[in-house]
Amino acid sequence: MDNGVENLIRLWESLAPGESILAEYDSLVLPCKGFHYLISWAEKRGHSIMVIDVLDTLYLYKTQLKLAGVDTNIIDNALVVKIGGRLNVGNVLKRLPANDIPKLLKDFEGFYSEYLRKIQNQSGIVIVLGLSKLLLLAESKFEGLMVIDLLIKYTGTTGRIAFYFVNVDVLENSSRYLIPLLEELATTVIRVERARREEDIEPYVYVTVAKAINAELEGFKIKL
Repeated sequence: MDNGVENLIRLWESLAPGESILAEYDSLVLPCKGFHYLISWAEKRGHSIMVIDVLDTLYLYKTQLKLAGVDTNIIDNALVVKIGGRLNVGNVLKRLPANDIPKLLKDFEGFYSEYLRKIQNQSGIVIVLGLSKLLLLAESKFEGLMVIDLLIKYTGTTGRIAFYFVNVDVLENSSRYLIPLLEELATTVIRVERARREEDIEPYVYVTVAKAINAELEGFKIKL
């Protein structure tokens, strides 16, 4: 196994149950690869896996992985909650419309609380793809803060680790005030950046732990 992937697995295995992990990337990064590494590791460890798919982000990731020659069968077996969008990928358990944020959050909370009750004796990971798109749909700062508040509520949930994949370019250009709030609520912040040499982009990325509840992880850097 590549040393970079081995180090990524070391990072995940150093996380504590109940953590909320913020994975920040920009529009020139392909986060689908990190997502595939993550769910492959979780499946091998016997964790339950749920994907919250905002506006067909999971379909985009699967398509990019297939074009890169990666086997995507593991994605087809994942439990999925779709928020908006129309392209089905995985085992879709619930569909929620994205056009009314307050109603969406209320309906999601009812479904998710029941899901957590059912898996309370299992270890699991929850992966939110396209969170930046959901925040972009907020019609006011109040609605954006409602989303943040719901994420805070589930931080510390026993037996599960949540991963939030966020394209910071989207929020930088629309709702920049939400980025520090996301970083504040996260117990661990991971930044994924394209490597550069002067003006040239290198064919790899750096994964850096910018913040961690586990102090030993702070500053941890991986080349992928």
